Amino acid sequence: MWNKFGMPDEVAHTALFLASDDAPHIVGQEIVVDEGMSLL
Repeated sequence: MWNKFGMPDEVAHTALFLASDDAPHIVGQEIVVDEGMSLL
């Protein structure tokens, strides 16, 4: 397990990417930003 919490800027990077022109085909998706915890 990791011993750190996610930082707001890490979530912000994901949000900015999804709002950018670099992600035009990503629509209607649930993006989980949990540092891989959902894989466990």
